[in-house]
Amino acid sequence: MGVGLAPNLPVSDNLAMKAYRHPPLARGPLLERSAMQRFAQRLIEAFRIATPGPETPVRLLSGGNQQRVVLAREITAGRGVLVAVYPTRGLDVGATESVRRTLLEQRDEGAAILLISEDLDELTGLSDRIAVMFEGQVMGIVAPDEATPEEIGLMMAGQRMVTQPPSPPDAQAQEVTS
Repeated sequence: MGVGLAPNLPVSDNLAMKAYRHPPLARGPLLERSAMQRFAQRLIEAFRIATPGPETPVRLLSGGNQQRVVLAREITAGRGVLVAVYPTRGLDVGATESVRRTLLEQRDEGAAILLISEDLDELTGLSDRIAVMFEGQVMGIVAPDEATPEEIGLMMAGQRMVTQPPSPPDAQAQEVTS
């Protein structure tokens, strides 16, 4: 079961968790159940969530569809930043590809995505930059197309990546004339 879900609540309630306090889902302190149903149905269709209906308890959905519920809710909240923590862990191949495609679509639409994962293929396939941390410290930041699994593995084990910043042009000129 994915973190961020209320498993015994219906899909509609899980989808509305970030929006239920505001119109059209609420009128004052009262929830508008019909508006919540329409909202849920729209997200079910947009994110291709396979469910018998909006009132189905989310615990009855497959892992991939549970993940789609979380993504739909978080993306619809529209904060511009999405923190994806192990977004494909435990999913089948089809669900994994769907989640990865959704993350790339959001990135292409301008969302900032912080991807936290131990899956090197996922990191190199989805990231613009990879920052590797060990015990709360950044060991290095690498471009995914330049990083090797060995280099990333060493940083994951605590070896700091040694980088030599380029010297300013006038520093080189001073060395030559001195």
